[in-house]
Amino acid sequence: MDKDDQTPFLLEEKLRLLPDSPGVYLMKDDAGEVLYVGKSKCLKDRVRSYFQKTRPTSPRIRKMTERVTNIETMVTRSELDALILENTLIKKYRPRFNVLFRDDKTYPYLRFSYSEDFPRLSVTRRVTRGQDLTFGPYANPGALRETLGMISRNFPLATCTLDLGKTIDRPCIEYQIGRCLGPCAGLVSREDYRTMADGVRLFLEGKDTDLEALLHNEMVKHAKNLDFEKAARAKHRLESVRTVLERQTVEFTVIHPLDAIALETLDGAAQIQLLSVRNGRIAGRREVHIKNHDPDSPEEILLAFLEQHYSQETTALPDEILLSHPLSEEGLKNLDWMAEKKGTKVVVNSPRRGERKTVVELAQNNAREALRERGKSRENLFTAMEEVREMLGLSRVPGSIGCVDISNTGDSYPVASLVVFVDGLPDKSLYRRFRIHYDRGQDDFRMLAEVLSRHFDDRPLPDLLLIDGGLPQLRAALAALHQIGRIPLPRQVMGIAKERSRTGHLERLVAPEFDAPLILPPHSPATLLLMRIRDEAHRFAITYHRKLREEALTRSRLLDIPGIGPSREKQLLVAFGSVEALRGADADTIARKGAIPLSLATRIAEHLRTPEPSATDLPEKTP
Repeated sequence: MDKDDQTPFLLEEKLRLLPDSPGVYLMKDDAGEVLYVGKSKCLKDRVRSYFQKTRPTSPRIRKMTERVTNIETMVTRSELDALILENTLIKKYRPRFNVLFRDDKTYPYLRFSYSEDFPRLSVTRRVTRGQDLTFGPYANPGALRETLGMISRNFPLATCTLDLGKTIDRPCIEYQIGRCLGPCAGLVSREDYRTMADGVRLFLEGKDTDLEALLHNEMVKHAKNLDFEKAARAKHRLESVRTVLERQTVEFTVIHPLDAIALETLDGAAQIQLLSVRNGRIAGRREVHIKNHDPDSPEEILLAFLEQHYSQETTALPDEILLSHPLSEEGLKNLDWMAEKKGTKVVVNSPRRGERKTVVELAQNNAREALRERGKSRENLFTAMEEVREMLGLSRVPGSIGCVDISNTGDSYPVASLVVFVDGLPDKSLYRRFRIHYDRGQDDFRMLAEVLSRHFDDRPLPDLLLIDGGLPQLRAALAALHQIGRIPLPRQVMGIAKERSRTGHLERLVAPEFDAPLILPPHSPATLLLMRIRDEAHRFAITYHRKLREEALTRSRLLDIPGIGPSREKQLLVAFGSVEALRGADADTIARKGAIPLSLATRIAEHLRTPEPSATDLPEKTP
């Protein structure tokens, strides 16, 4: 019996022996590729249903089952455990027949330690049950920064990690600039601090009326006590809060946490828009583009999104979820795990009228607009790519465009980056960063040659490779590629650089095939695309360079001393303000002011007075 004859028999035997327990199943083809990952509270019933000829299935699932030759199962304790495992395996294997979402980020939350005497805010990506309050998720980092900035300016709570149950001699710089009340140094009473914390809580919970009343009463109280400076600060906080709250104009009467999820399709593309409504106001949104979807199966797409989004440990479930498309009874049963995760029932429905319908329609309008913008962006990219082909005289549109950039300060921490855009969009899975080995002075040409030799020794070149620099850099790059046996096609490797002109800077391309540099027309789609790729390579390189430089500087050399850990390092920096101040102190001063043993203080003083190692003495960190 050959392999083809054995396959149906082995698959049938697998189906016969399936367990009736909750778990995860992986469907594979004859090459061992994972085609599909799914979960069920009864593996036997779920997996067998795929192969029942009487059961209606979508064209995508039929195509998948025709290729399945093997099925692997993993039994779990509960359906919720199966869901979490399924989510992990989908991210790992990226199966071609699963509905995939181009957004599997873990979004940040704000954690407020309200149960403590001196509550503090911190950013977290894990939601835990307990007395601490959690707000979010914040899909937009800018919204999170704006929230934290507004709070720190108007409600100066502590942001450090010091033990506020103890008192130190003097507060840190945050107190000096008015961003902290100084509880570490006993400069504020617990009652006054808690009043400030109450304001933060009301602000984050969206209780605008209560917050305004709190701040107004605080202002009046200080004015009656003739403490006009504090009254002025309270008035400023009140005005700032009112300004922020006025930005949010969409209000609903629903008070409990609610998410509205809308699915829209257009010209073969699909988009999901999630709006989070908290305390009657839109608190955030998430936008997800979908691949591998059946336009005629909205329920399948929504179920896949609900499972992948809410099964993550970092995602909190709301009390109610509103959907743009109704789910069948079977689909609703597949969401029983939500009650287990949340601890209470989660209402899932598709409203037909009223205020809830309005929320869903708002999500639908946003999803529809996002699809339109995405379509326009695709058209613009196509135009830019075609213009690149014509401008450079290429035989076909370059599907992949890479750019290499060198970044260094003198000969310290030299690094390089490689970014790759596929079909005009950044493909960050192909990004690479390099710690340069060459350390004998600042020689960009040798550094460039080293990077190209290391990376492209066993990898193909992109359709178009840009070198950040002019003709000398390009010659060095071509020589390095020839040395490792990579002979580029004509006009496959080019240099890109700025050229001064009377009206400003012009971008120019250099290549061996050009008699003179090619001046790129300003503001053309092709020019803007090539500039974006070059600027992205520069950003990626300079970010890595700064990271290495800051790692060397911010370690402050204290962590290299036996007996100094992160906690004691912070204690010393708070006491002295900086490493430079610590370096200028003698051992007795360090011991007394830093509240540490004299023997350790002596080691610190001796260590900080020795010369710092040069860049070439630092440990290698080459990704």
